[in-house]
This record gives sequence, structure tokens and C-alpha cells, in this order.
Amino acid sequence: MSTDNALLEFEGGQNAFPMTELNDSGDAQLFESGEELWSQAAGFAPVVRPDGVVTGADITPATGNDSVAVAAFTAFVGGVELAVASQSSLSVTRALSDTHLITSIVCDGSGAVTAVAGTEGTEFVETRGGAGGPPYIPVGSIELGQVRLSSGTAAAVKEGEIYQLVNRHKESAIFPIPTIDYALGNVEFSSALPKIHTGDLAKGVFASFATPEFIEAFDAYDFVPSEVGYSSSSKQTYTRVKNSTSQSLNNASFSVDLTDGISDTIASVQGQNLYFRFYPDKTKPQHFIEQGILAIARTFPAGGDIVASCTINVAEKGKEITL
Repeated sequence: MSTDNALLEFEGGQNAFPMTELNDSGDAQLFESGEELWSQAAGFAPVVRPDGVVTGADITPATGNDSVAVAAFTAFVGGVELAVASQSSLSVTRALSDTHLITSIVCDGSGAVTAVAGTEGTEFVETRGGAGGPPYIPVGSIELGQVRLSSGTAAAVKEGEIYQLVNRHKESAIFPIPTIDYALGNVEFSSALPKIHTGDLAKGVFASFATPEFIEAFDAYDFVPSEVGYSSSSKQTYTRVKNSTSQSLNNASFSVDLTDGISDTIASVQGQNLYFRFYPDKTKPQHFIEQGILAIARTFPAGGDIVASCTINVAEKGKEITL
């Protein structure tokens, strides 16, 4: 097949998306934006904000009966960063007819800290909404911790009755750990998020990002995609020769003829982390996607074309889109 009809494009601009909620794929672990190719260009790198506490929010017994204090904290709620002042006294509920009752301390999107009581029971259970279990957390709020009281008699809350284990009693913005798939526009967590919100929903996951606007790399040629290379080395022992194999990742590259070598668009974006898209035949959907930092080496020959030898310094092998 000839590449006479090939096309090489690069990220010449960005289309920015404001902070928006990502969609749970169904497993409460993978969250999708519906937009592929998140840019990593300077000033446009994605910002991911899962709902939860960032710093602070320690809960301690307060002076008097049936009350706790909440230390000042910062948190993400609804994609917004909140700075919430300390609460010196927040009343919690005791059981009236049974003995055991769990109260969750929550914060909503306005920064208001309140206590949400669960359902009374004769023992503690972990089932959300069950008798003796923690309550469901309102959608759009985060759980800071739980107060578990096993008596209906008014008394000071004890430290051992306050629970703040991360990802069980306290929602954290930094755990489980999120990983971004820039090519697919997804965020995947190291483990599933607990479905503790009303409707058996996980907490909200929000992100702002940008997608690339591609322009043609005019007069480009000799595109080479990134490839995984293999090499082997031998070691001789007293009884035999042993081989070991290693892998390496080669950068993508291409060349392009320039106009003056200074005002050319491709020269102005060197050093930036950009997407590149190569079609062996621009009339067909199959193409390569590469992302990496562009390095160029310009040559100004006497009486010849000004040429830039371009290297795409990739972090991982590019994508091959077959469609």
C-alpha cells in the first residue's frame, strides 16, 4: 500500500470542558466522560476531583451530652473545593425505643455540616439503611464519619464511639486512588467506591479537561510510530548458555519541511505534550494516535529545504485505531 494519501495531524488547539460529573460505568470503579483524548498540553491538563475530604475533619467528643466537635477541613463536593470552619458542638441522636443507633456526620455542597441519624436497632450492622446500620448519605453530600451509640441514655460521647476509617466511615478525595486514561477519557479507581448514597449510588466524581483540535502537519513525511522493541543477552555458566530478554519503548518520529524554520506552527509547539494523529490513508478510518513531548531538530542546508526532524517523546506505546 502506498502512503501517497497519508495525513499527519497534531494538536494545534484545545476545546476545554468545565468541571463536570463523570458517569459511573456500573461498577463504581470506572467513571467515563464520553469524550476521548484528554489533552495534557500546558494549561489544559485534566483536573480530577472525586467527592471527599482532602484534609482535616477529625471528629472528637464535645463538651456536654450527645455531641461531637468537627475540626476544620477542606473537601471536594460537586467538583468544588470547600474550606469548612470547625464545628465546636454538633448534636447526635440516641435510640428512643431500641438501643443501637448510628449517626453519620455529613457535609453538603454549601459546606454545611449536619448529623444524619440511621435507623434504630438492637445491634450494630453494616447494612446501609438497615436497623442498627448507618444511614444512606444524601446525594451531593459526603460522609465525614460515624458516631455509634449503644444506649438510649443521654451521656457524653466517648472517643471509642467515633469511627472514621477511610473508605468505610469517611469519604476521602484521595482514596481509593484515581488513575486517568487520557486516550479514553476515563478515570478508574484502585478499588470500587462504596455505594453509600441514596439510591445505592457511589459518591460523585468530577473532572475538568480539554480535548485536542487537530491541524495538519503540512509537508510532513516519514512518520514512524512508537513501537515496543525486544532484545536478548546471553550469559554463559559452567554448564550452559542462558538467554534473557528485555523490552524497550521507542519514540515516534516524523520529518517536516518548514517555511522559514521560525514562524512555522510546528516549531512554535516544540516542548509541549501534544497528541498526534497519523492516517496511512486519509480516506479510511484506520489511524495511529501518539501522545508525547515534541522535540525538533532543525536543519538549514545551503540551497535546500529547511527540515525539522521531529521526535514524539512518548510515555507509553501509541494507540492503533482499527474501527
